[in-house]
Amino acid sequence: MITDTFDNLSEEIIKVNRNDNAVKVDACILTFSHVILKYVLENFECKKIGDLFSSNGVNPVYGFEYKNRYFAVYMSYVGTSACVADIEDTMSIINTDKYVVFGGSGCLNKEIARGKVMVPTEAYRDEGTSYHYAPASDYIKIQNADVVAKFMETVGLPYVITKVKYNKNCKKIFV
Repeated sequence: MITDTFDNLSEEIIKVNRNDNAVKVDACILTFSHVILKYVLENFECKKIGDLFSSNGVNPVYGFEYKNRYFAVYMSYVGTSACVADIEDTMSIINTDKYVVFGGSGCLNKEIARGKVMVPTEAYRDEGTSYHYAPASDYIKIQNADVVAKFMETVGLPYVITKVKYNKNCKKIFV
């Protein structure tokens, strides 16, 4: 199991490049949905503040102001390694320590979350990338799940609080 073999004591080979002249933002919002990004671009006065480069092409990063705060936003690639690589690359474009990451998910039992937003409290770690950023464990606690649930309650959106878990018998991740 990775929790028994991961080496968190060696110095990293590739270091994140932080740019002292990067644009200061209150938080960076990344989504996996082109629909959500399109909504932001159409409903807020966005200005391109940089680009993320990969073999898939150029991925623009935008900045916008909302309630006297300045935010960055971009569409992330799906998959842990690609998503994290983009986050690390943004550190040469923007200056923040706050990232809001959101997207869609699924559920094997339709009745658990039908018509509701799933607010995860913990997630099973089986991808390997997260071990570079948090101590080894089978599950990782999702920070601010309670804040998200309170927001859902406040605005009247139906939601379910859940823990994403691993079923060793069928080798599937489900809630």
